[in-house]
Amino acid sequence: MGSKTSIITNEQLEEYVELTYLNKSEIIYILQKCLALDGARDFSFTKRFPEPDVVDLFPQLKHNPFRDRLLYVFSSENDDRFSFEDLLDLFSVLSDKCPLAVKATWAFQLYDFDNDNLITKEDILMLCDRLTKHESLEDNEKQNIADLLLKEIDLQNNGNIAEIEFVHAMSKMPEFHQTFSCRI
Repeated sequence: MGSKTSIITNEQLEEYVELTYLNKSEIIYILQKCLALDGARDFSFTKRFPEPDVVDLFPQLKHNPFRDRLLYVFSSENDDRFSFEDLLDLFSVLSDKCPLAVKATWAFQLYDFDNDNLITKEDILMLCDRLTKHESLEDNEKQNIADLLLKEIDLQNNGNIAEIEFVHAMSKMPEFHQTFSCRI
């Protein structure tokens, strides 16, 4: 760690390893990115950095169609700013080592575009738009997709998907774990 010993102690590093699904080198990498933003002056683990600066540092975010939602969900103060610990949370959930149920719970929040704790038909239509940005689907195609997803995932037949139903559905999709991941 060299000069990082004054910024993060071995005990703090071990604690972050215990609290996240990241290893020491991944945590140090994120810390170094934050230090680069800060110019290593007056750094603290809770200092909040502006969204554009964070996006510029992490190419994994720059072109992600869900960037705004990722940043909204993982900004602990919902202020378009991110602390080192917010970034640890974000990349921990996107880690290959993060359990599927944890990933699915966070994904539910991402896809709940209106933040009403339900994934509704409108949320699914917005999801279709985001996933097919350059190859727009016709309205009737999006409607069919939404209807099919609701039919398959809405176990209570109440016209929306609750978090527990979403997590259950994602547990049946082996590719979900891999597609909801990124390397740092």
